[in-house]
Order: sequence, then structure tokens, then C-alpha cells
Amino acid sequence: MSANFASPPLLFTRVCRHWRDVAHSTPEIWLRIKVELPGALVQPLKPFFPSLLQCWLARSGNLPLTIRIEQIITSNLSYSRAPHDGNSRLLKIIYDEMRRWETVFGCPTEFTSSDNFNTPQLQTLEQLWDLSDLTKFNAPNLHRLRIMYSLSDSIRSFRPNAACRSICHLSLHQALPSGIRCFPAIFPRLETLDVHVVLIPHIRSVDMGSHSATYSCLESMTLPFDRLSRDTFTIIFREVHLPVLQKLTLVSGPGKPRVEKITEALAVAGYCNIRVIDFQLHESGNDLDVHTLEPLLSVVQEVAVCGEVMV
Repeated sequence: MSANFASPPLLFTRVCRHWRDVAHSTPEIWLRIKVELPGALVQPLKPFFPSLLQCWLARSGNLPLTIRIEQIITSNLSYSRAPHDGNSRLLKIIYDEMRRWETVFGCPTEFTSSDNFNTPQLQTLEQLWDLSDLTKFNAPNLHRLRIMYSLSDSIRSFRPNAACRSICHLSLHQALPSGIRCFPAIFPRLETLDVHVVLIPHIRSVDMGSHSATYSCLESMTLPFDRLSRDTFTIIFREVHLPVLQKLTLVSGPGKPRVEKITEALAVAGYCNIRVIDFQLHESGNDLDVHTLEPLLSVVQEVAVCGEVMV
């Protein structure tokens, strides 16, 4: 845990006795806490830190908490065989307050090794390792979810829980095209979808997406574009209904967008009424010929580059 007495709220306790008394009796200033886990590559946990964490949480009363959990990474390998007891002690203290979690950033491996989490006030969960870990959460008010590293290949067998049915904003580090097609059944209230990397499946395992899917609430979708083949892009959109999609953001690397591929992919989508496609280009779009973008007007109303409408 980081004990920074040069920053609020700990700073307030060092000004004078009156400030200290006021700080200790004001739970609102103790609702946000950052916990740095020592891991196995740094010095053993100092006894002072668990006590400080307990006092910090006690001063927050019964109000909802925002917790940021970070793993300390260091090149010093002198403690590489040290146990993870420090992590466990700090996480145990945090677990005891899980009913008050409202926003949680960070999800170490020890975090997901627990059986279940009763978190009725949880609204935002960042950096969950895998979609399957979501089944451990009793979080009926979860609205925003970010899955960091891996998305289970067995997504079709995933059984949605109450948390899935309440999620409106989903961010994924990586996903399969077939997984993107399955999300409407898992997250029926999804309003925004942001995928950083679309995995290219083995040619023999490619699901050509014969079944239809409907994103009934999706208003914004962000996809990487520069590494997607024509077939992969088409798999994502074939017979996918997007009745309320307002904005499709395509993140591209070096080079100019291949308009033909996008137009063909959206042409095979189901009911689709996209207002704007916005290209987030790796390089400046000033030298982009707007005439090359005009074919997209057959499937969208406007075409923008880095937020500026071009056609």
C-alpha cells in the first residue's frame, strides 16, 4: 500500500490538531484508496501498511468505495522467492469491505482466485482477467466492465448472470469475431463496445456467422481495423442487426483505410442505420482524398477522420 503523507487526505492530518480531527470525522475524503501490492519481487510487507489500510477504510464509514489496486513491478530479483503473504493480507482487508465496492480498478491473480464476490453496489470493474471470472460476482448494478487480457474461447457455453444483464459499457483487450457476435445474448443492454484487438481464428475454426444477432441497445462500437482481413471484418457484421448504432469508430495503423472492405462488410449486416464512421488514423488524415471515402455513404450517413466530418 502507498502511504503518501504529502497528498490528501493524509496530508490534512499533519496540518494541525483541528485539521486532523476534521479529516478523521469526514468520511467523504476517505472513499478513494490506492493499494500497491508488494508481490514477490520486492521487500516484505511492512506491518504499518495493513494497519493504515484498516484505519483508512474505517474512516470512510459505510459509504461506497473506489479502490485502485496496482501490482509493483521491479527489476530487483533479490526477493523472487518471497511468498505472496503481503498481497494476501492486504487483499483480505479489501475483501472484508466488498459490499461497499462501487468502483474497482485493477484485478491481480489473487483477486480472481476467490470463489465469489458479493458486491451489490459495484458499478465499474476494470481489468478483469477473463470473462469467466465475471460469474464469481454478485453485482446486479454493474454497468461498466473492462476485460484486460484474455477472453475465453468457450464463450458460447458461458452462462450469463445478473451482472451481465446490467452491463452497458464493455471494453475488451482482445476478442474473437465469433465472440463479438455472441455478445448481444450475453450483454443485452450493451450501449458501447470497445475492442482493442480482434483475434484472427484458424481458418478451419472460422465461424462464418450463419446465425443472426441483434445489438438492440448498442449506440457506439470501436474496432481495430488495420489488421483485419476482409473475411474477418465480414464475419463480425454478417446478419448482425444494429438498429440504434450511431457511431462506428475504426482505429487504423499506418496507411489509408481500405474503404471497399468496410463497405462490403457493412452491406451484409442486418438492419443497420449507422450515422457516422470515424477513422482514428495512426497518421494525419490531411492528405486523405475525400473522394475515396464517398462509397461509404451507401452504408452510413457521414464519414469522419479523427472526429472531423469529411463527407
